[in-house]
Amino acid sequence: MVEITTQISPKKTLISSFFVHGAVEIPFFIFPVTLIVVGNDLAQELGVFMWIGLGSLGTIGAIAAGLPSPIIGWIADRYRRGLMMTSSLILAALGALIIGLFGNSFIILMIGIALTGLANALYHPPGLSWISAAYENPDKRSYSSKYNRILGIHGVGGTIGASIAELSVAFLIDILSWQEIYLLWVFPLIFIAIIFWALIGRHEPSVEFNGHSLTNEIRTSKAKKTGSMLRKNINSTMLIIFAFMFAMSLTWGMISFILSPFLSEVKQFKISQAAFFVGFSHLIASSGQMLGGVLGDKYSERVALSVAAALQVLILIGIYTIDLYLIVFVLYILLGIVNSIFWPSTNSLLAKSTVHRGSAFGLFMITVNVVRALGPSIDGLIISVDPNSYLWIFILSCIFSILALICLLMLEKTS
Repeated sequence: MVEITTQISPKKTLISSFFVHGAVEIPFFIFPVTLIVVGNDLAQELGVFMWIGLGSLGTIGAIAAGLPSPIIGWIADRYRRGLMMTSSLILAALGALIIGLFGNSFIILMIGIALTGLANALYHPPGLSWISAAYENPDKRSYSSKYNRILGIHGVGGTIGASIAELSVAFLIDILSWQEIYLLWVFPLIFIAIIFWALIGRHEPSVEFNGHSLTNEIRTSKAKKTGSMLRKNINSTMLIIFAFMFAMSLTWGMISFILSPFLSEVKQFKISQAAFFVGFSHLIASSGQMLGGVLGDKYSERVALSVAAALQVLILIGIYTIDLYLIVFVLYILLGIVNSIFWPSTNSLLAKSTVHRGSAFGLFMITVNVVRALGPSIDGLIISVDPNSYLWIFILSCIFSILALICLLMLEKTS
């Protein structure tokens, strides 16, 4: 059971989690935009298996971000979420430190990337549960009328954190080594962890429901009752939702891993230019979190997700076939936006199904991240066979996006 201490307001809960979410994502998103330079440094060690090795590193990071999530979610339902969120920052800093000092070894780099992934796993279930608890009416099991937008704001923090990571590479890779860029983030992460714990993390959120303050308590008897209710909700509709999550996660796992090297090797960008391209488009794409929240609140989560899945296919085709710099830049932004729409709507569906929010978000994160983890390994195998075969990556990603859309159409019939 969560021990309730001095409570903080929902607004402070949302703002603080916004910054922690952004910070914990930074080390995790440095690696994808440094693939080419990391591969060059490891080329002697990995030889002809370089791309398979790079793909396996991406897979390990994603698995570490997803596999422990159910256990972490279970703990988040019972113990101090603020402490877990603080620990995620410390773990991210540790991963960055190990990579920065010893990352020129494949095995040590694997350990460091796994730690940055584990930091993500340690943040998301308690972080999402923390926000959900602040905007729920615990007596009526209902949420604020702007709940999707609230989750969207939280998601913007993570997207901005990813963008900051990518832009730091863009501006510094010609000055510092990729390992030194990791080291640059160690102290800021530790500093944010200390400030968060001292001011916010030691407390639990109070509750605000449509502007009215309520008392938030997590009761064991209620949790047991809702656990039974959650089991009853595992029906055809839930299976379709998880099938959608599988298809969409695999699409994004394959595409996000090669966004930067695709620009470098196919579109002939410098590494710094590719990182800037991805980072700046990612920054603007953070608006997709709010767009997804607005669509989810005004229409439905299914409408928001359907729009994202349909647009993603068209955008992927455009990115591969169009060479005009400005148009490709716009398409990268749009790709980030439609991916961002995915998060608030899916998180909203989960939060509304159970008071076991930590466990629910844990199951969500393991599904998304373990499936997404297959993407880099698939990419690595394809590119190892034919270094110019990015076409097949885009074709498979489009197929999985179409399958995701079909799942949503089936969901409409079962709703």
